[in-house]
Formats: sequence, C-alpha cells, structure tokens
Amino acid sequence: MVADGISAGTGSYETPPSVAFLVSRVGFEVSSQLAAGLAPLGIEPRDFGLLRAIAQTEGESQRSIGQALSIPPSRMVTLIDDLERRRLVRRRPQPSDRRAHALYLTPAGKRLLDKAADVAMRIEMTLCAGLAPAEREELLGLLGRLAEGAAPPGVHPALAGAGRE
Repeated sequence: MVADGISAGTGSYETPPSVAFLVSRVGFEVSSQLAAGLAPLGIEPRDFGLLRAIAQTEGESQRSIGQALSIPPSRMVTLIDDLERRRLVRRRPQPSDRRAHALYLTPAGKRLLDKAADVAMRIEMTLCAGLAPAEREELLGLLGRLAEGAAPPGVHPALAGAGRE
C-alpha cells in the first residue's frame, strides 16, 4: 500500500509527482545560483529586486514604492539607507510633499543593476536551455498563474520578509 509516496512496511519511499516539491527544488537552486552570482557584485537578491523596482518607478516616493512591494515602512527605510550609503540610490525631496522622498538610481546604481541583470539572464538562459521558446512561454504563463496572489507581481517575497534588518 502506498500513501503519500511511502510504501508501508517496506522501507521504500517513492517520489510522487509534486508541483510544490519541483517548484521548491528549482527555486532553491536558482536562488542559490543568483545569490552566488550577485555576491561578487556586493549585493544580494533582495537588493537586486529593490534596485529593479526603483529603476522601473524612478521619481516615485519611497513610501509608494515600499507599499507597492509590500515592504513595511521601517524596513524600507533600512533597505534604502543601505543602498544610499553604498551610493546606489539617491533620495530627493518631492516638490509636492517635503516630507516625502523620491528615489532615483545613481549612475553607479544603474551600472550595478545592468551587471546584476546580466547575471540573472545567464542563469535564466542556462535554466531554460532545454526548453523550446514556446515551452518557455507556456511555463512562464503557468508559473505566473500559480504565483498570482503570492506577492505583488515582479516582487520576490524576501524583500518584504526575512533577512537582515
């Protein structure tokens, strides 16, 4: 008798097909590769994600970008302080609200983002090397449907969750 992939009394363990397991396994491997690829650049995957978000919304307030990414305000301040200290991001007062800060990538931040995007693209190309373009598109669509509601589109949950404060 097999229940949940375990054969009773035989000590034999079967591996049933599991989307959750395979997505977790691939996600772990890709996450590890991305972290290793970004390490020589001096950033972590969450920094890469935040730099990407700022690049896509330059001039938006720190608060609105943080809200869009579901990052609590105190955590957002800490993350932006770190990127600003490393001269990757610049805060500017917003003319319409002196209490708000608009975020911009510095030239160094843009160069670093380009290098990080190259790292991510190489990982993507290696990961999808065995897929035809139509299969890759189909996989993207299916994974996108699975990811709906998990986090804001294009945002990795690690930005709002665990990590150094």
